[in-house]
Amino acid sequence: MSKKAKMEGGFAYQNAGKTENCYAAVKIGAGRSENAGFIYNNKGEALHCFTRSAVRGWKRASGHRKQKDGFSSINSGTVSQCFFLVKKDKKLKRYRDKALGLAVEAAEPEQVGADYDWNYDVFERENAAKMDFFAKSWNYDPFDGLEEVGVKIVKIKTEDGLLDFIDRVNRGEPEAVNAKCELAADLDFHGRKIPSIGYDRQHPFCGTFDGKGHKIKGFVLSGKGMAEIGFFGCLKGSVINLSVDGIIKADNCPLAAGFCAVNEGEIHCCEAVIELHARRYAGMFVGENNGLIERCSVSGISCGVFLLWLWPVIPVCALTVGILSNPPLPPEDYVPVMEDASIIPNEDFGRRERTNENKASYEVPKILKVDAGTLTAKSEPYVIQNPDRGANYDFVVVLYMTDSSGRDVEVYRSGRIPVGYHIENLTLAPPDGITLTAGSYEAKMAFSFYHHDTGEKGMIDSAVPITVEIE
Repeated sequence: MSKKAKMEGGFAYQNAGKTENCYAAVKIGAGRSENAGFIYNNKGEALHCFTRSAVRGWKRASGHRKQKDGFSSINSGTVSQCFFLVKKDKKLKRYRDKALGLAVEAAEPEQVGADYDWNYDVFERENAAKMDFFAKSWNYDPFDGLEEVGVKIVKIKTEDGLLDFIDRVNRGEPEAVNAKCELAADLDFHGRKIPSIGYDRQHPFCGTFDGKGHKIKGFVLSGKGMAEIGFFGCLKGSVINLSVDGIIKADNCPLAAGFCAVNEGEIHCCEAVIELHARRYAGMFVGENNGLIERCSVSGISCGVFLLWLWPVIPVCALTVGILSNPPLPPEDYVPVMEDASIIPNEDFGRRERTNENKASYEVPKILKVDAGTLTAKSEPYVIQNPDRGANYDFVVVLYMTDSSGRDVEVYRSGRIPVGYHIENLTLAPPDGITLTAGSYEAKMAFSFYHHDTGEKGMIDSAVPITVEIE
């Protein structure tokens, strides 16, 4: 392989610590890469871990035949009670570490539980061998008794509150670096760029961050000019009970990961849903683990470079988003379809047979013209469209306008718009205390995707910038 080839693991690039009761369900995308389904280079302990990641074959220096590594590529540590899944037994012969492989057709719940001593259920086995930890094991409370001895806990309630906290950590303020934090609500950044928490090894986060079961989503991290990039850059403290869902654009950053680039502390009961764009060393959950990670999972897709496929339809811009199906955890709340009066079938597009390629598409205007009196957007001939180009995902759209302070304000939210339908008009509904006057405003439309047939929430959300002109 070329020295410039990417090296990546479905869960970790390198494990020199301890990883226990964790799983990965990711897709290694296009691009030259030496990859493994769980850990690329294991120097430590991997106990009771499994992966059902889709890996790519790659040529080794010793031969020209492409081979695959289902669990790890390099192992000088301990791998115990770990395995990887493939669809059929005959596919195992393609894997160099086939002794750790298990075919879905042979993955009977009782037998797998007995053989591997796993704390999970196997369900919908005929579809994807989807697995989930028992809910009772997904909690971890390090704060027992802390309030009784006067330990102050920092509550983070808003997106701006988190950004302020990150800034303080990255500036090295001791109160923030060593803080005991609790996330008090779900946070959604709707495509905004944010920095890592503890952005490098010289500026680590050393405190405790308790997500309290909440999710931080919609963020984009950029690794331009960075040595490592992840939601947590360098962690020397602990993180528990946190879910993150976002995009990592590593650019030319050497080390990239979805949840934590360098872990020298502890991570318990956390989940990451990640779209990772990296070129060199990558782990979907962690880059380098030198500490402890347990009861954590990752799902998503690993890509080579950051690409958006755009059709310059004037005055419409269209974006097609590839979405990885079969998330390892149940979908979020089901969103009902909009009322029939609000959506209209697209007559301009012929119906296409849907495939299993998991494709979604949408079309929105570059400029949304709104009547100042009624706050109703004019249709030319539609406002938002879910074109039927073989797509199999419906979507919900939220329109955000940017105020003078740079804050995103929600002014419209749709119901679920099925494949093959569009909205002819919409009426803005700004929050109380906000008046929209005539003028041109920066805005963005954020999309959440739901499978047309099952209603399952897609893994990857998306957003597109537009201009709102109120006349």
